[in-house]
Amino acid sequence: MRITYNLDVLKPHSPSVDFVAHALMDVDGVDSVSVKLDELDQKTASLHINIAGNDISFEELSSKMEELNCAIHSIDEVSIGKDDTKTDF
Repeated sequence: MRITYNLDVLKPHSPSVDFVAHALMDVDGVDSVSVKLDELDQKTASLHINIAGNDISFEELSSKMEELNCAIHSIDEVSIGKDDTKTDF
């Protein structure tokens, strides 16, 4: 199934935003990642991350986030469709 997650994530300044995006592409089933910086303070960055792909395991995605020292604050949106259904908005 085609799935898209819109996540609110808190991360330390390191690793960089582009490193996080590239690392999330390594999760099985992920074929696109979009990261938007929402807020930056002295020690952390708040991000909005959109992840799309087929048959993505949220457990694997969460595990990858933990490896990157990123905390998922919330799952703001989930879109699920059949493989041939376009779910990118």
